[in-house]
Amino acid sequence: MMYSRVLVTGAAGFIGQHVVRDQLRRGRQVRALDQRAEGLRALGADERLEIVVADVTEPEVQRRAVTDVGIVFHLASAHLETGLPDSAYRRVNVAAVESLLDESRRAGVERFVHVSSCGVHGNIGTEAADEESPFRPTIAYERTKLEGERLARSYCRRTGFPVVVSRPAWVYGPGCMRTARLFDTIARGKFVMIGRGRNRRSGIYIDDYVEGLELCATRPDVEGEAFIMVNDERVTVGRIVDEIARLVGRSGPRLRLPVWLGWGLAVVAEVSARTLGRQPSVTRRTLKFFTNDAGFTAAKARDVLGLQPQVDLRTGLELTWRWWHELDGGH
Repeated sequence: MMYSRVLVTGAAGFIGQHVVRDQLRRGRQVRALDQRAEGLRALGADERLEIVVADVTEPEVQRRAVTDVGIVFHLASAHLETGLPDSAYRRVNVAAVESLLDESRRAGVERFVHVSSCGVHGNIGTEAADEESPFRPTIAYERTKLEGERLARSYCRRTGFPVVVSRPAWVYGPGCMRTARLFDTIARGKFVMIGRGRNRRSGIYIDDYVEGLELCATRPDVEGEAFIMVNDERVTVGRIVDEIARLVGRSGPRLRLPVWLGWGLAVVAEVSARTLGRQPSVTRRTLKFFTNDAGFTAAKARDVLGLQPQVDLRTGLELTWRWWHELDGGH
């Protein structure tokens, strides 16, 4: 498949910016859509790049955005925001998906890549989960991402419109501010381990994930499918923290809290931040990184799409550390 112009929604985000730059490198014209003008300006200047600062949930914005587009990478979502009612998550993560699918189909889009989340599986236990593992969403973000994914796949079956779903787990690398905060907290000796650090996580380095999205866009005969995208390296949170501590020249965490106390502090932080109109220092969603077992297998993506992640955890964290080290002024 050959596409001359692509649309990237959520283009100002960490993953979105990498997708935009990757598509430009592949010689395509890119329409980058997001509400965050600052993040879009960070993409720089390129005659093939069209920047659109707008709300993806608006019907007229969607209509204009998909005009003359061959492929849509739909990354926009209500994600890290706190204090939002469930209705706000549903407006972005569900209702906007349906209307964007309608507009894309009417515009003649050839492939719609919908980015979901491995978070829809919730706490999966100690075994590696795959695409058929049970769904156990527990928070508004996870519930609405699952609803949006189901809607997209159902839309494909009902109308024949070509939709492919990607379910990433922890995506990290240069530009990921969540990972940067983890580096910073550990480097300053302020990191607190919640629980024993024995829960397992799966991740994927940003370059490998962007390649996975390209395969979703171009691989034939995968319409209607969902693909978990990780590097098949299930590691404990303790190891992730230890690897970062090694890179920043620190010892392991000195303070550890039981999970029940961590959850309580997160609730208090969310309520206090909502009252003060600020972002909380910790939330129940971010806490899941330290409490949920979320180890996955990417066997389907490997066998069907041909995805072959090239970057292991240690290498990926080293590359991320170099970026963070420069960002932090070398301290």
